[in-house]
Amino acid sequence: DHGIESEEAYKIGKKLTKEFKLPNLKEKGKKFPVNEYTYDLTSRNIGSGQLLDKKATLRKIVETNIGLGTLDKENIDTDGCVVGPKDRVFRTLDREKVWKSKAVVFFLKDYSGSMDGEPTVAVVNQHQMIYFWLMGQYEKRVIPRFILHDTRAKEVGDFGTYLRSKVAGGTKIFSGYELINDIVEREGLERDYNIFVFQGTDGDDFDSDGSKAIPELEKILTYVNRIGMFVIHGSWFLNYGAKKGKKATTFENYIKASGLLGNPLLRMTTMNEKFATNEKALVKSIRALIS
Repeated sequence: DHGIESEEAYKIGKKLTKEFKLPNLKEKGKKFPVNEYTYDLTSRNIGSGQLLDKKATLRKIVETNIGLGTLDKENIDTDGCVVGPKDRVFRTLDREKVWKSKAVVFFLKDYSGSMDGEPTVAVVNQHQMIYFWLMGQYEKRVIPRFILHDTRAKEVGDFGTYLRSKVAGGTKIFSGYELINDIVEREGLERDYNIFVFQGTDGDDFDSDGSKAIPELEKILTYVNRIGMFVIHGSWFLNYGAKKGKKATTFENYIKASGLLGNPLLRMTTMNEKFATNEKALVKSIRALIS
C-alpha cells in the first residue's frame, strides 16, 4: 500500500476533492455486499407492525364494510363502519444489505535511466494524490497495484519500493501494459472491480511507432474505467528533442497517431519537469486525467 492508514488516506481524499474541486465519480456496476444495512418501512403486514398505514387501512375498512353491506358505495359514511382486526395495515421495517462498488488502481511508472530525478518526483507525487482521491470516492474500498517498467515490467508490493526503485536501462512501455493485462485476466479482476490505470512516463520509448504498445492499450480499454497518461517532459527531451525541433515525445506521437485519444476512457496530459513539486500544477494535471 501507500504506507498511510486507510482512514487517513480517505480523509485526505475527501479534502482534495473539496479543496481542489476534483470531480466525483459516477457510480457504476460491479457492486458487492458490505457489512452495512439499511432499514426501510417497505413491507406491509396485517394486524401488527411498526407504523400504521392510514391509507391502506382505510381502503381495507371500506372493502370490508362494502362486503358486509354496512356501507353504501353511493353515499359513504364511515361513522358506522365495522373495523375488524384484519383491517389494520401496518408498515414493517425491512433490513437490507448495502451494496457498494470497489476498485483496483494500477499505478504504472517508467523507471528507466532518463526518468531519474524530477520526472520521477512528479509522477509519484501525482499518483499519491490520485490514490487519495480514489480512496475518498470509493470510501476506502481501493486496492493499489504498483507496476514498474524499463524494457521489462514488474509488480512491486508497496509504494515505498515504487517510489525509490531506480534502474539505468532503456524503455519499452508496452511491457507495462502487457503485465497489467496479464494480471487482470489471470486474477479475473474485471468481474468484481472497477479498474483504473494511471501511467507516468517521460515519453521515451524504444517501440518508436507503438506497434507493440497500441494493441495492449486497446485491450486495456475493453475493461478499464479510466486510463490516465501523464507525460513529464524531462531533461532528455528538453535538452535534445525540443532543441531539435520536436514538439512531442515518441510516446505522445504514436498515441496521437493511433486515434485512441478520441476514446472517452483515455486521457493524456503533459508537464515540464520544473513543475514536479508544484501542487497547483499537479492538481491541474490530475483534473485533466480524471475529468
